[in-house]
Amino acid sequence: MKKILKSTIKLCVFLLFTSIPFISITQMVGLDTFLDSFENSDHYVCIDDKGDLFGSTTNDEKYVIIQKSSHPDFKVSENDYVVYVENDGYVACNKVYQITSLGTMKRYNMEAVKGKSSSIFDNQVVGKIVDIIDNNMWNLIAIKIWDTSIHNLNIRALLAD
Repeated sequence: MKKILKSTIKLCVFLLFTSIPFISITQMVGLDTFLDSFENSDHYVCIDDKGDLFGSTTNDEKYVIIQKSSHPDFKVSENDYVVYVENDGYVACNKVYQITSLGTMKRYNMEAVKGKSSSIFDNQVVGKIVDIIDNNMWNLIAIKIWDTSIHNLNIRALLAD
């Protein structure tokens, strides 16, 4: 009887420790995004932003989770932060404050930066930001396990990364 109880406790502890990263990432990005990332794994990307994406001069590293514009349910709304390609070829990120239509093309008016407002079209949008996560050791572990598991659903892939 003691052997069965000991084995059961070991199994419970193992399951708890293996599920903690998934519980953490679910809390960070939300349950809908978490579940959708397994169904549409090619439409989500997590990048390590060292201040380049937002034009920050600080060294605050963040993890940015982006839903790509190729997602079947992709929709940009006002006040969403979108990642887009500027006319000169640079990748930028900004907040949408107004959406207008020119025929069948949508035009997104972006929040003014340094007194200069800009507009982009639908075909310039790379994706929208789902969440921005602080860079710390626990978030790094949770994001790596989540990212690996949505692309490779087997234990060998988890151990190889």
